[in-house]
Amino acid sequence: MRFLLIAVAALGLAGCSSLAPSWPEPATSPSAEVPWIPPPGAAQPASPPKTAEIPEELRAHASELTLTQVVDVALRNSPFTREAWWRARAAAAEVAIRHATLAPEIDVEADLRRTRQAGQGGETVFQQTTWGPAATINYLLFDFGGRQADVESARQSLYAAGFAHNQAIQDVVLSVERAYYQYQGTKALLEAERANLRDVQTNLQAADERRRAGVATVTDVLQSRTAVAQAQLNIESLEGQLLAVRGSLAAAMGLPANLPYDVGPLPAEIQPRQTGEAVEELIARALGERPDLLAARADVQAAASDVASLRADLLPRLFLQGTVSRQAFGSSVGSANNLYSGTLTLSYPLFDGGGRRARVRQAEADRETARSRAEGLEQAAITQVWTDYAAVRTAAQRIETSRTLLASAEESERAASERYRAGVGSSLDLLTAQSTLAAARAQEVQARADWLLSLAQLAHDTGALGPAPAAASTSPSSSSNSSGIPAPAAGRGQP
Repeated sequence: MRFLLIAVAALGLAGCSSLAPSWPEPATSPSAEVPWIPPPGAAQPASPPKTAEIPEELRAHASELTLTQVVDVALRNSPFTREAWWRARAAAAEVAIRHATLAPEIDVEADLRRTRQAGQGGETVFQQTTWGPAATINYLLFDFGGRQADVESARQSLYAAGFAHNQAIQDVVLSVERAYYQYQGTKALLEAERANLRDVQTNLQAADERRRAGVATVTDVLQSRTAVAQAQLNIESLEGQLLAVRGSLAAAMGLPANLPYDVGPLPAEIQPRQTGEAVEELIARALGERPDLLAARADVQAAASDVASLRADLLPRLFLQGTVSRQAFGSSVGSANNLYSGTLTLSYPLFDGGGRRARVRQAEADRETARSRAEGLEQAAITQVWTDYAAVRTAAQRIETSRTLLASAEESERAASERYRAGVGSSLDLLTAQSTLAAARAQEVQARADWLLSLAQLAHDTGALGPAPAAASTSPSSSSNSSGIPAPAAGRGQP
């Protein structure tokens, strides 16, 4: 009999070993200098990304997109805003998960049991079938507010995720505005350089005419040709730069760089003015409205709730457990029983080696870390707003100064050109005046672009930058947001 049992066990083990799957032993690289070769299936092929396009309702305006429309396209395509949004949805689900712990847990089950017993060598046989449903309730009646603290921590984390989503939107808007104004500024610089080319070409024609008339030297002609070649070289460089900036704007919108689109020109009639609020008011607005600061403060509240939850783990808990069941017996004599039970349990964590108290200290340190981070962000926000405010003021002054410089340079170039054609001026004086005019044109264009960029940065750092209302999508004029900062929207800058 013993031999038979050993044989059956051996056969069973052999059968189990034959049924067990054979897994290849995982391998690493054979040596430190040899790259690891992944086994088949380690890296699944990624699905090709969906090619983004300009929305159907904006394709009619694709040749001259406004800033509002560009921002609209970017927000639709941005993976950063989608990621932040999904994080917020996950945080909302976490609130529901923790809130569910406040409710009792009820389980329902049903069983069916068949029993057969034989005694006295099989002369006596007893069979019985037991079946019936049962319901069990488990409820934590009291835990000194631990679960409520967990819910509050999740709720504050949800607020932080929502503010992070708002911050992601503002960051995308700012990146699009930067690329948009850089593209407009590069286009304006290109147009200014083309105007310079026309001027030096006119100068070259005048030099050729004077040389044929015998009143100019070859040196004058060569200097004029050099100026023409330099202007052409500048144009070629700006054309390459324009393509690169155009690609950056397309990337900011989430579009392929080769997609056909264009934007309007850089606003020419900008009337810069100071912001509608003093710098102290802008700083106060930033401290009260910036999404990253609000998210940091929500993180502090969540960390404080975590401390309260862990402190509650040091205190007793009161549990209620109840069971209701019905058992029916299917045998020679049928019967059924109803069973009820209830238990109140007081649980107290008497000793666990100090782990719970250590977790409380860790949570308190995390809370202070979050508080210090929020304070650091507040200080950084104050500095950013102060710097941006100064940048806006400087950029506004530069526009006025550059316009004065441009007007003076145009008048000087006009006078030098007339003197040269009249034969009383030198070619060097004319080339110097034209070079000064070219620099003045570039400075005036850059001043306009810098003012728009600094204004967008100030709006972002005060927490006032966001997508413009849909009603303004076709309007080229700029508007003012709730902070009093003139929003450098799509077209003409207005006071």
